[in-house]
Amino acid sequence: MISRAELTLLPKWAALTADLEIKILKAGIATRLFYCLLFLRVDFGKLSKDKNQFMLYRYRMTGGLVEVVSKHGEGIVMCLDSQDEVLYVEESELVPHLEATTEKIKNEEKLTAEMAAEGIKEAKLTTKDTFPVDPGININAASARQIADHLPGVGLKTARDIKDLQTTMPGEKFQRLDQLTSIKRVDWDEIFKENLVRVE
Repeated sequence: MISRAELTLLPKWAALTADLEIKILKAGIATRLFYCLLFLRVDFGKLSKDKNQFMLYRYRMTGGLVEVVSKHGEGIVMCLDSQDEVLYVEESELVPHLEATTEKIKNEEKLTAEMAAEGIKEAKLTTKDTFPVDPGININAASARQIADHLPGVGLKTARDIKDLQTTMPGEKFQRLDQLTSIKRVDWDEIFKENLVRVE
């Protein structure tokens, strides 16, 4: 059973209703996480950045982290990525990422406190300032050696094949993770599952 003290470990954005709090108190950790995410998804359009009520998501198509800005029509959301670039994506392609969300909140609080200590008030923090560092390697920016060192089961020859394939893509960049699957010697399902790569 989860105690009330443990509920305080939830990030600020998990503003729970009393009814949901009672259900979570009686649940296991997996159910607690499910209810928290369910609550956030139901109130998706009502989340307010001003109150630090937001969620970071992993975009399945690119593997990168995004923050939802607004909802546009049925199932389409406008997102910002770590480079402040706008993306319009299907909501079903987003997977909630609790660790990154918590880290972003901590980064915002730290930077706000540092600016306040320096006498800077009401400074606007950008996404680039506060987005957590993504541990997945950006295939488009990495060298063949970096790819071989970072991905399990990928040697230097396979990494060079990946970079050669990249040069055949429009703009010499991968646009989607599924483009990597044409290199057959790699267990891409496992690599994607572990969030080891992204394309930006």
